[in-house]
Amino acid sequence: MTDHAERFLVFAGMRNEGAFLVEWISWYRMMGFEILVGVNDCTDRSPALLDAFAKAGWLEWFEHRPPDGMPPKQSAHAHARRHPATARTDWLLICDVDEFLVLHRGDGTISSYLDDLGRGFLGVAFHWQCFGTGGWKRYQPGLVHRQFRRRGPSARPVNVMVKTLFRTPHRFGRWSDHMPWEFDGTWDRGANRIVDSEGRIVEELLTEPHPVRYTDVGQVTHRYAQMNHYVLRSHEQYDMKRGTLSATAAKDRYTQTFFERRDRNGRRDLAALAHAAAFDRVHAEAMALPGVARLHHLCCADLVARLCAHQGRAPREDPRWQAAIEAAEAAG
Repeated sequence: MTDHAERFLVFAGMRNEGAFLVEWISWYRMMGFEILVGVNDCTDRSPALLDAFAKAGWLEWFEHRPPDGMPPKQSAHAHARRHPATARTDWLLICDVDEFLVLHRGDGTISSYLDDLGRGFLGVAFHWQCFGTGGWKRYQPGLVHRQFRRRGPSARPVNVMVKTLFRTPHRFGRWSDHMPWEFDGTWDRGANRIVDSEGRIVEELLTEPHPVRYTDVGQVTHRYAQMNHYVLRSHEQYDMKRGTLSATAAKDRYTQTFFERRDRNGRRDLAALAHAAAFDRVHAEAMALPGVARLHHLCCADLVARLCAHQGRAPREDPRWQAAIEAAEAAG
């Protein structure tokens, strides 16, 4: 156990993800994280929704405008480094709104997990657990971690990527989506090391000068924790991604091959439901905050409108858009 109250911060850079914000914010608040969000060039109502959460004291957020030629995630990380929240935290996790950290040790909170695993290291690297579409053809409002329950085997190449919770974040000169780098010390087998979710040293860091983003397939472990990655969601949502550039590297990654490698659904995985009661309490509190329910439903309407525009249809003809608008009006 620690002798002081450690602070844990999760940071995400995103754009037009308002329909999924309430769930993601509730998830990480349930786990004991403070929350920082950076957004750029939003056309949905996610900035207004974030502002409602900020006024309630649930998070901090900022807007940034990526310079020409710079991928949005690099711009978001640069702004996050200058934000007071990253200076005052003890531990930082950088992830996306489609990533949910699921812990199998402790009581479901990040502090309890570390009480069990230990703290004699600089960070913990959590392997992806990529989920498929699970037969969902179209977007439907609801909780992503409960809609998508099917995945392929754990030991697959798509799961070699890691997301890292690391301490003293400003001891690292640069941050990335997956792991920090340019450490101001020397990697060793003592306290200056990053371990996987079982506590095993990530050996690549002891010899490689460049940022480490993944391990070998044989090192993939979900025994004590997994980073659930819902990168596909429904067929309809993935189709809207096709041809767009990734926010991390500004590359065309959303291809048919990308989809087929991740749309594996042979195994049912309910690990994210282990602390359903705790999540439901936090989620209900979130939806009861002033303005949150109305703005959430409006963001769902915004998402349906984008899907319809992609398909060449008018949103008013879509029952999902109509239901979202009616729910927003009912929420006041």
